[in-house]
Amino acid sequence: MDNKGYSRREFIKRQSLAGAGALLALNTPGILLGKSPNSGLFSQNGRETLQYFDALTRIGPRILKHPGELWSLEHLNRELDYCSISGALVSHTQSLWYDAMHANLELSEMLKEYDHLFPVWNVHPHHGGEIPEPTELLRLMRQHNVRAVTIYPQSNRWDWKHQANLGLFRRLSDNRTLVITSAEELGGYDEMGEFLSRFPNLPVLMTGGNWSDQRYIIPLLKSHKNLHITFERLQINLGIEYYYREGLIDQIVFGTNAPAMAAGPHRTYVDYSDVPREALEKVAGGNLTRLLGGLRPPATRENREEDELMRAVRRGQPVPNPILDMHMHILDEGLNGAGVHYRMLDGGPKGVFDLIGRFGNVGGGIMSWNGVVSADAESGFETVSNALDVAPRGYWGLATFDPVHFTKEQLNQRVREIYQDRRLIGMKPYHYYGTEYHDPVYDGWWEYGNERNFYALIHRTRQDGLEVETLAEKYPNVRWVIAHAGGSYEWADIAIQAMQKFPNVYAELTFTSVPGGVIDYLVQHVGEDRILYGSDLPMRDPRQQLGWVIFAQIPTEVKRKILAANAYEVIRPCLDRLPEHNRPRI
Repeated sequence: MDNKGYSRREFIKRQSLAGAGALLALNTPGILLGKSPNSGLFSQNGRETLQYFDALTRIGPRILKHPGELWSLEHLNRELDYCSISGALVSHTQSLWYDAMHANLELSEMLKEYDHLFPVWNVHPHHGGEIPEPTELLRLMRQHNVRAVTIYPQSNRWDWKHQANLGLFRRLSDNRTLVITSAEELGGYDEMGEFLSRFPNLPVLMTGGNWSDQRYIIPLLKSHKNLHITFERLQINLGIEYYYREGLIDQIVFGTNAPAMAAGPHRTYVDYSDVPREALEKVAGGNLTRLLGGLRPPATRENREEDELMRAVRRGQPVPNPILDMHMHILDEGLNGAGVHYRMLDGGPKGVFDLIGRFGNVGGGIMSWNGVVSADAESGFETVSNALDVAPRGYWGLATFDPVHFTKEQLNQRVREIYQDRRLIGMKPYHYYGTEYHDPVYDGWWEYGNERNFYALIHRTRQDGLEVETLAEKYPNVRWVIAHAGGSYEWADIAIQAMQKFPNVYAELTFTSVPGGVIDYLVQHVGEDRILYGSDLPMRDPRQQLGWVIFAQIPTEVKRKILAANAYEVIRPCLDRLPEHNRPRI
């Protein structure tokens, strides 16, 4: 490295954990890495563990970044090591936000000393003089051992369909270079299909697909064998099992979007998958190695100071700690979807309870989907009741009431009637009814719950914490649980502000985005006693949400509290009301 007074590359590479001090302040364990031969497996007490090879990581400064968000190479390395991920493809934010080749070369230089990290270059047409023409570009890629590229036609403002640009793709196709992009960057899912058809020999890895895009993505996978996908946001219920059953497992690639997203959630999705070992090896890293022409991490890296919760997940064993899920929906038995863009494979009681039984849930709060999101509260009561009838021990229910199709007097009457079912101890309003929660129409419900020490799960209707703070002060006997408080650092800040003012406000975590470090951030600012695990199943698979907690870089005892003990304190004032079968044992 040149001995200069300032090096941007060195700054990014060596940047300490500024803005994420909780990672160090909480005294997380050190990382010791076990290396094995290139078999790709590390033997742990006689049991072989998977070698994970991450196809999707990105480092570098980002626009509009919250101060707490993780972004540097050090953040990335720490996350990979902590989660026992053996290697990764790495791209650089500045290859999009600044000059592509300048950042590409800078990235390759930054990664030279890391034999388990491999650069991904951003490429685009050469006509503007910013990037070499395809022949020279491929020569430079071979020189720097670059096996994968990203393309951003939409963001970099170029037309991938234009005749003048097709030469780039022909050369990449001839070279079998992996192209990483998103449907959005190509113009949409129709355009993605056209791209795959035009270049059938070009291996494509599509990132950024969401659970709400399944009806687009699944047909594309079945029609185009050169399409591969990551699942960092495609957290579909029973996803790995579905891909395997449909013969798509060779097209599924492990990718985390670390450090912006936590890495642990996505390995947990695989670790608890009920498919043959061979399929797990393909998803964890084998498919990516094939796409990269045999490139793989030189050794399996393992965090030898992982706690027993992490160890159980990596072995696919039940978590050695009770788990109470504070954010569970349910469909009617036999359904695989809930209308609009919601596909939830096997989302009724049987499928849900079978899945969460794999990792050891001992209870949780069940809400309907139709009564909440579909705005049919009356049908929702029946759905919850039917689910509780067949639920294992330890599950209770939450009720939703309708303030717009019924008068205030009718709503209050239904509150008294519905809560005759003593299995119901929770209150779940929802913003799709269009009424803010501190509106007087809800007063009767809140008063009823306050008198009986119920709790409420609040999915905010506003972009601030006004309604939660208003209700927390007015109804002190209710525990007000803010749903999705871990969805972003901005949302976490709203929850933190409310929690610092009122001791009866709690933060429930679940969200698809699983931001890296945000659980640590919440613990740092509000302590460890009012943060709760939730999954939002079956809209998204619960395994990612569980792994978010299990692989958070916080002390083990804090994880244990988040997984069950804190939730138990939320429902403790209601335990005498619950029938014996509905009381969880922790």
